[in-house]
This record gives sequence, structure tokens and C-alpha cells, in this order.
Amino acid sequence: MSISLLLPNITAAIASINVTGVTIRDTNNWSVAYPLVPNVLYPNPEGFLTNFSLQYQSFTRGANALVDVRYTLNYRFLGSAIGDNATIVTGWSDMIDKLTSIIAKMIETTAPYDGRVDMEVAEVTVGARADPAGNMYHGADIALTVTEMQNAS
Repeated sequence: MSISLLLPNITAAIASINVTGVTIRDTNNWSVAYPLVPNVLYPNPEGFLTNFSLQYQSFTRGANALVDVRYTLNYRFLGSAIGDNATIVTGWSDMIDKLTSIIAKMIETTAPYDGRVDMEVAEVTVGARADPAGNMYHGADIALTVTEMQNAS
């Protein structure tokens, strides 16, 4: 056997989440070249994959060793644009409702290759968030910790 990261399958599983009123992007269907729209969840270009590590589960090393591959996937959710004070309460409230739905769906989503992949919501940070063009939104950053059990039987 050899190590074959399941990252594309994991990001596809996240992109397949269905949350009413939210557009969810995968790593291959978004771009910083166009402005983002409100109520979108996308891979955060400011450090999408972080905290990468290997933890060997045996004394052997190399492509056939039992190893846990751990990393964090970072997503950004943009709710409504931050603007005048008249919309701050409804914009914030709507963003919190959608964020709660996104988190619930992420928790419910079984990572692909069940039994070989563990995926957990690790951290959610809420506040003003910028899109890649610098526009400000009510939003949140969501960190998912992933553990892939490689070469497990």
C-alpha cells in the first residue's frame, strides 16, 4: 500500500452539504477573480490547509507504514454585507441562523471512507470578515480538523 491523501474527496463531501439559502463552493469552483456573493461558504484562501502532521502508528516508516495524517481545513462563511446600521440586526441574525445550519450539517456529514477519516468542527470564529476583494461581511471562519488513517486494514 501507499499513502494517498483523501483531501479532494473530503472537500467534495463538504461542498455537497445542502443548506437553504447558502452557496457552498469546493476548491475547484471558486475564484478570487470575481466578487463573492452574500451567503457563501468557501475554502479560505488565507491558509486553507494548515497544521499538517504525520503520526506514525508503528515503528516502520515509509509508504507502507501505518500513519495518521492530520490537518486542518479552513473555510470562510460570508453572510450579508456590512453596511448601514439599519440592516445590522437583521443581517447579523440571518448570518447566525445560516451559520448554525452550516455547522449542524458539517457535524452530520459523514466523511468519505467512513472508518478511515475523522472530520470534526474544531473552531468557529464569528465577526466581520473580508472577501478576497476586501468587501466586508458579517461572517465566520470555520476550522475542521481531519484525521486520515492511512494504510489501515
